[in-house]
Amino acid sequence: MLVEQEETWVRQVQEGDLGAFEKLIEAHASHLRAFVAMKLPVPHLIDEIAHEAFVFAHRHINDFQAGTDFGKWLRAIAFNLVRKETLRYQRSTKNQEKFLEHCLVESALKDAYGPDCDEIAFLEECVGELAEEQRTLLNRKYTMTESSREMADALDRSEAWVRTTLCRIRTGLRACIEQKMEAAAKV
Repeated sequence: MLVEQEETWVRQVQEGDLGAFEKLIEAHASHLRAFVAMKLPVPHLIDEIAHEAFVFAHRHINDFQAGTDFGKWLRAIAFNLVRKETLRYQRSTKNQEKFLEHCLVESALKDAYGPDCDEIAFLEECVGELAEEQRTLLNRKYTMTESSREMADALDRSEAWVRTTLCRIRTGLRACIEQKMEAAAKV
């Protein structure tokens, strides 16, 4: 009975009837929330992900074939949203750890070498001498902690280009610092 009714509601939604979509939400909301809660037991995200799954389902209702399992389709959408949220959380945690590590290293360098450390001063000079595009790339990598994929997407470049360019920039910076240190040692 429910399967036949559900198929009717899906067809009605595909024809533009929003009221039929409300019936689909009522029929699946509690099951979908329970599914999300089992996968990601974070109270404030359960409703958010369930809502996003219904929004996605509504936007892509014409891709759904009436007569197949609508609940299963919703759970697949929710599963992908849970996976996306989990990956986002992992990236965020990793970025926070990198930032903490960066702060600790920076603090240790200042403690070890003092605020007038030549290497740090030379690094700042060398970075200042880079082209704007190179400084932007370094900023995205080390200040904004973006991944190669994120930078490639934002700059409309390939990931290989981003990684290769960063490698060349770092190599150039190392050579620049060494050159400045040699010149300072001769003085």
